Amino acid sequence: MSTIAAFYGGKSILITGATGFMGKVLMEKLFCTSPDLKVFYILVRPKADQTPQQRVFRILNSKLFEKVKEVCPDVHEKIRAISADLNQSDFAISKEDTQELLSCTNIVLHCAATVRFDDHLRHAVQLNVTATQQLLLMASQMPKLEAFIHISTAYSNCNLKHIDEVIYPCPVEPKKIIDSMDLGKDFFGP
Repeated sequence: MSTIAAFYGGKSILITGATGFMGKVLMEKLFCTSPDLKVFYILVRPKADQTPQQRVFRILNSKLFEKVKEVCPDVHEKIRAISADLNQSDFAISKEDTQELLSCTNIVLHCAATVRFDDHLRHAVQLNVTATQQLLLMASQMPKLEAFIHISTAYSNCNLKHIDEVIYPCPVEPKKIIDSMDLGKDFFGP
C-alpha cells in the first residue's frame, strides 16, 4: 500500500470546487490512489435545472471517472453532495450538514474560486478571499481535522515578465480590499 493510500484510507474529506476542472481531477486521482477513503463531502452550488445530486451524477458518469468505477465500484456511495453557496456568508449549508462536516471532516481541500478576469470585483473577492477565510474559520471548529489544503488556479503577478517562487508583497492591505467591498456595495454593484 502506498503512503498516499495509507494516509487517505478511512478519511472523510471536504472538497470545495469539486464541480470545476481542478476539483474533478483531484477527486479522480484520490479515488484511484486511495479507494479506501471513507467519504468525499462535496459542496455543490444548486442550479435551477439540477439538484446537487444530479450534478454529482453527471460528474461520476463522465469519461474521467471510468477508471474510478473499476477501482472503486461503490464510488456513488462515497460522495455526499452538500448544497452550498460560497457566495453566502454562512455558505447556505443546513445546520444538520454543518454539524456533520464539523464532527466528521479529517481533511479540507479548498479549490473553489473564480478565475474570470471580467468578474465583478465584489464577487471575486467574496469567492476567492472571504470564502477562504470563512472556510478556515469553519475548519478551526473541526476536532478531527488533520490538514487544510488550499489549491489556487488563479493567476497572480501577471504584470511581471518573470515570476520567482516567492511570496510577493501585496500592494494593498487585503483587509482594506475586503472592507471596501462592504463600504461600496452601491458603487461596485452586486
